[in-house]
Amino acid sequence: MPFGPADYYRFAAEVYLACKGAGTDEQRILNVITQCTMEDLFQVNRAFYASYGKSIVRLLEKETSGSFEKLLTGSFEGRYQYWARKIREAVEGCGTDERALIELVLMADPQDVQAIRTEYFRLYLKELVEDISDDISKNADWARLLRGWICQNRYPRGTPEQDADALYTAAKGAGTDENVFIRIFCSSTHEEFNQICQIYAQKYKKTLRETVIKEFTGKSEKAFLLAHDYLQTPINGCAYVIRDAIKGAGTRDRSIINISVLFRDRYSQGINQVYAQYGSLAKDIKGDTSGWYEKTLLQFWKAQ
Repeated sequence: MPFGPADYYRFAAEVYLACKGAGTDEQRILNVITQCTMEDLFQVNRAFYASYGKSIVRLLEKETSGSFEKLLTGSFEGRYQYWARKIREAVEGCGTDERALIELVLMADPQDVQAIRTEYFRLYLKELVEDISDDISKNADWARLLRGWICQNRYPRGTPEQDADALYTAAKGAGTDENVFIRIFCSSTHEEFNQICQIYAQKYKKTLRETVIKEFTGKSEKAFLLAHDYLQTPINGCAYVIRDAIKGAGTRDRSIINISVLFRDRYSQGINQVYAQYGSLAKDIKGDTSGWYEKTLLQFWKAQ
């Protein structure tokens, strides 16, 4: 049953009591978060303002610290404000965090993209695609994929076999026709993309994913692999990001925090089964994190 205003005030009181007095009852706060979607938690934050005259985010910044704090405070911020802010952080400052930018853009569906663009303009008075384009390579394959993804227009074309053939031809011989990959990846529906993958594997005796790994390198490999996995199912994309963040050269807490804040309420129900292709999600989290950061990730993703 959906939560209503009375629930939001009750949850706000739970967070207040968890932070009142000496010490912080971290588990009490987590119990609130794990019951709610990000949309619910934004309303809890509004109820907290109405009840106590201040923001839950500011309170939790004082009560907690480090990666644990970022997981908690991000959860109450509002999905698209958080998403837009994290994209902005990835492109501003000294050097672009290209990996974070790739993840934040390619995990967005068409409805997400529109909402992010609206929120981005509200916060920064800049168009999302233009701001990103000004900060990333004009010609890199991954950068062109991102620009295409922001302008994605998905529809059932009814040509999965022709698309599978086009992708095979684009990867055949010396060099890769990246434009074919970008066009198909940025216009296919999930259902039709899975048909393309099935036909590709049957006709050419290898998976499209194997072809992506062979044809692309570096950040472009990451971007096209994430796009491929996301198009199969968004949960696949989510699992890929977590695995890449945990098992790469050093743990990327920024990626883990972003993906956990934005998507644990969407994909936690199925991610442990999907992640099994890489191993145990619980084991990987426990091997790379500790303390309340570890406990929060395990509870966010229902990982045992």
